[in-house]
Amino acid sequence: MLLARLGLWLERRPLLRFVLSVAALLPAMFGIWYAAGAALSAPAALLAESVLQLWIPEFVAQFQRNGAVLTVVSSYGEAAGAFFPAEEVGNRIGFSVNTRILSYSMPFFAALYFSTPLRGGLDRFAWGFITLWLLLAVGIVATVLKDFMLTMGAAFLDNASVPTADIIALAYQFSTLMVPPLAPVLLWAYAASDSPAFSALLSSAPRPAHSSD
Repeated sequence: MLLARLGLWLERRPLLRFVLSVAALLPAMFGIWYAAGAALSAPAALLAESVLQLWIPEFVAQFQRNGAVLTVVSSYGEAAGAFFPAEEVGNRIGFSVNTRILSYSMPFFAALYFSTPLRGGLDRFAWGFITLWLLLAVGIVATVLKDFMLTMGAAFLDNASVPTADIIALAYQFSTLMVPPLAPVLLWAYAASDSPAFSALLSSAPRPAHSSD
């Protein structure tokens, strides 16, 4: 009886019901994300590897993946503070990218999506995930470019195929600070835009009070 009354009470408060549903789903989604970190990031990592090998092959020697961590091994090594082809100095520099720093948008999107009754079933969810994979690949590429820039400086930036320092910095900041928290919300809102549940959320959202003169 109490549960029935609680359910009826929540039915009249769609925004509160949605917030509680998201809060309940988030731990489970993040648990799955953490356990399957390597599998979830693999498509984006493979795409980023292909892009980097085609774009700057003279700087990239190989990639190594250990779970959710992607290590980029450079074709350059370091000697006395300067950078030379690895064959000349006998060592290589490498950079590690923890893809979990960028991929937490995936469990966030899943919690939002499954907290809202939507039309289209899993089709829209799949398209949302594919979009997040593409954005994750962009984030990995931007992070690798940033690591090359900060480590090698002019030896990297003076290459004709490499963007300017400002473009690399902007791409990195956008991919790490803006995309992971905002992309899931925008993709969920787009997927749910024609859902009655989404319309109910909008109608129940608090609005600023109008002051009267």
